[in-house]
Amino acid sequence: MRATHLQLTDIRMLEAWGREVSFMFRGEMPYLVGSSLDTSDWRDIDVRLILRDKNYGQLKKRVNIQHLGLSVSLWGQRATGLPVDFQIQRMTAANESHDGRRHPLAMPKQEYDA
Repeated sequence: MRATHLQLTDIRMLEAWGREVSFMFRGEMPYLVGSSLDTSDWRDIDVRLILRDKNYGQLKKRVNIQHLGLSVSLWGQRATGLPVDFQIQRMTAANESHDGRRHPLAMPKQEYDA
């Protein structure tokens, strides 16, 4: 089973952007989810930031979650060149509605041998 149906260069760009997203959200982990994990016939790149219910509630009091998601989606599209669909989800809701795979995008950068 493949980890993802994205090209290696695409996943590396997503991971680099994912580390920036994680930094912006104080260490929270963005995940690659959806069709690009399961098929080469994907339409967009689904990225989800799944926050603990309490943290989601605090963020929702300060900003419009949908507008923030749109802004981060546009940033992801420009940064990666991919059709990123970014959404912020409450952990309880994400776990109830999706039991699919999640690929973390903010793992620490690995050092490669030359």
